[in-house]
Amino acid sequence: MRAGPRWPASPRSAALIAGALTALVVVAACGGGGASTGGGTSDASPRSGGTLTLLNQTETQSLDPTKMSIITATRGDGAVGFALYGGLVLQDPATGKVEMSQARSLDSPDGVTWTLTLRPGLTFSDGTPFDAAAVKLNWERHAAPGSTSSALAQVQNIASMVVADPQTLRVTLKGVNREWARGLAGYPIDFIASPRSFAGDPNATPAGAGPFVLKEWVRDDHMTLVRNPKYFDAPRPYLDELVIRPIPDVAQRYNALASGQGQIEYNSQDFESIGRAQEAGYTVYTTTLSGGFAFALNAARAPFKDVRVRRAVALGLDLGLLNDLVQGGRAELLKTVAAPGTPFYDESIAYPAPDRVRAQQLFDEVSAETGAPIAFTILTNPGNRATAEGIQTLLAEYRNVKVSVESLAVTQPRVVQGDYDMVATGYFYVDPEPKLYDFLHTGSARNTTGFSDPAVDAALEKGRSSQNDDERREAYEVVQRALIDDVPAIQLWRLPSSLVHTDAVRGVETIEDGVLRVDLVSLAS
Repeated sequence: MRAGPRWPASPRSAALIAGALTALVVVAACGGGGASTGGGTSDASPRSGGTLTLLNQTETQSLDPTKMSIITATRGDGAVGFALYGGLVLQDPATGKVEMSQARSLDSPDGVTWTLTLRPGLTFSDGTPFDAAAVKLNWERHAAPGSTSSALAQVQNIASMVVADPQTLRVTLKGVNREWARGLAGYPIDFIASPRSFAGDPNATPAGAGPFVLKEWVRDDHMTLVRNPKYFDAPRPYLDELVIRPIPDVAQRYNALASGQGQIEYNSQDFESIGRAQEAGYTVYTTTLSGGFAFALNAARAPFKDVRVRRAVALGLDLGLLNDLVQGGRAELLKTVAAPGTPFYDESIAYPAPDRVRAQQLFDEVSAETGAPIAFTILTNPGNRATAEGIQTLLAEYRNVKVSVESLAVTQPRVVQGDYDMVATGYFYVDPEPKLYDFLHTGSARNTTGFSDPAVDAALEKGRSSQNDDERREAYEVVQRALIDDVPAIQLWRLPSSLVHTDAVRGVETIEDGVLRVDLVSLAS
């Protein structure tokens, strides 16, 4: 049996040992992990001072938490949001545990009524108190009418909130969720902003309680942040200054690192540049989780409303060949969404091998019924265009299929509106809750595929409500088999979320799917 839903305050987990490992990826049995190749990443006595330049994969969307993406290393909002706001709770991918940060405790007797207790004396960078009323107001902003918050699925599950005292917020959920702390850790409701900042422009004058405060932001060029003297976890942060530069192109980002324009870079998509970095002697710190890179299929409209078309595409794609075309054969193809070595992995669950004959039969069958070839468009961002075009090339070998590719700088507005056929996406997680619930449950604000299955809904609800490990494994077995049988998405490969850095960087650790803990980083003397 698992322990009840209580996450008490605990010290930071010990730094991971870094050595000359021969494998790029090490997967921890608890659901994810961090490992380094190359030089060391920790110091016994971190040195205070200095400026670190982080080369980010994308520009942040906004400095307003209600407009930020989920907390992920694949988008700029994760690193920036943590730097400015810190977090109430933090999920450590190396242990799978949710640890307290600005919160002193978060507990529930039944998974419905939760008590959030803040650390005493917390202060926003503008000098105003960080209290329970501020948390309540922040969460109400995420749930406001017309909100497009990426945390909408989380706040919509809240039935009521009561400020019991300045440090205590009592939250009642609409249903049982014993894993609710993970939902806080993975979404920007974990980022609490000063209510005073709402009156102005959060992009110009953000005020949080994170390790850094904003000094300057030149969009699409750089953001400069300086140490927050009011940060609760002294002597952290160790850096005097943090500069974040968005460089979307992976080759340009690596070249910027190699030419000394930064000391550390994110890399979650390009296996070739990670290999080059290792060969060049850089340290590669990798966080690997369950889930992976995928193309979601819109089951709410034709042609993917017909499960036969979804199955035909899945059976018709030789993912090994696609891996060779796009990733040079370096990617780890998904057997199922649960990573090997994690509690929910079952070797008997696996995606079927390609079947060209059956795929063609299904394409022909549907085409004969509709009187026209099956036509759809793959929506993608520039970073995933090569993969989309690879899929287009492989499907061009079949009769009665016409595939086009549309590339947009930002695809999310179209996805939210349901205006797509097939779209590049991905979901990465330490624990299946809440990511699989959000992606697959009927009516979830983040279920943009139109997928709906009562059996899957029941399994997802069991997964978040049960404290029994065996019951949760059985529930997520149902979900994994549905992902294979009903094909709401074409699962491609597992992407390691990597931080590549020079020997000057020390204390590298991550939260969620590889977001750098900038409060722990220091520079070698």
